[in-house]
Amino acid sequence: MKKVFLLVAVIGLFVGCVEKGNLLPNASGTAFEVLVVIDDNDWKNPCGKAVFDMLNTDVPNLPQAEPMFKISHVPHANFDSYLRPARNLIIVSISPEKYTQAKVVYSEERWAKTQAIVSLNAPTQAELTTLVEKEQENIIRYFVEKERERFANYLKKKHNSTFSQKAYEKFGIEINVPSDMCQIKEGKNFLWFTNASPKTRQDIVIYSYPYTSEDMFTLDRLVATRDSVLKENVPGPEKDSYMGTETYYEKPVLNEFLHNEAYCAEVRGLWKIYNGSLMGGPFVSLSRLDEIHQRIVTIEGFVFAPGKDKRNYIRQLEAAIYSAKMPQEINQIVVKKKK
Repeated sequence: MKKVFLLVAVIGLFVGCVEKGNLLPNASGTAFEVLVVIDDNDWKNPCGKAVFDMLNTDVPNLPQAEPMFKISHVPHANFDSYLRPARNLIIVSISPEKYTQAKVVYSEERWAKTQAIVSLNAPTQAELTTLVEKEQENIIRYFVEKERERFANYLKKKHNSTFSQKAYEKFGIEINVPSDMCQIKEGKNFLWFTNASPKTRQDIVIYSYPYTSEDMFTLDRLVATRDSVLKENVPGPEKDSYMGTETYYEKPVLNEFLHNEAYCAEVRGLWKIYNGSLMGGPFVSLSRLDEIHQRIVTIEGFVFAPGKDKRNYIRQLEAAIYSAKMPQEINQIVVKKKK
């Protein structure tokens, strides 16, 4: 009797593990690759074009056009066990018998660990087209955030703990610095990490300065401060050359939102070298208020990869800088929401 009870308990434990997804395979595919499950007739019509155009939208603030995602598609009949573990899925279902209205459904880990799935359901092709056009920003944001989470989780397991500790000692923040960062430069209220790669260079800079008023979070003030700090701390290859913000050909963009329930100012744009070589690339920065020390902390990632696509490299740095926690978060102090 005891053996029977033990067997039942083991089976129950096994079923529980399956239900929790512990036995799911790892998601397949590369970063920012999306598999669209859609029948050929729908793919060739306006509803399929709407899905393709959404995923093929250019990544903003890059020096050359690059699509948001790498796109592939497969008919429902060919969506087999080999393809189901894809990391990012859009499943399109059009049926007047099944659906009375168009709807987006977000789900995770149905066939694989860390898998992200968007189901687009509609009674007609026309209604699906309208749905995609209405929800495209949310759909894109969902996949981008899931990719960021994947890399952030990777950084938790594998990061440069020495450099992360240095950031904590200097600024009181926690951040998972990528493990391939191998060089560091320190200045007054300033840190600079780099992988020093001659082919695909990725850098992170952190700097802080006193907070005095909310207008310090305007785009003009953030860019002016950025240029001042980088001119002093990030020299170019020639004498009197330095890094600054490109504002003539493409102006930087400010996005304001709550991150970890606190105000965050994100600036995206292009950097260039002033008074020197024709060098440049994309950057993304997050500026947040350190409530404890009443200062603004800016964490920025930038890429230099001439002749290469830069989307994935800047997204990797984005995941790293989004991993940062301010002193009030580390010490569990209630944060005052700004603006």
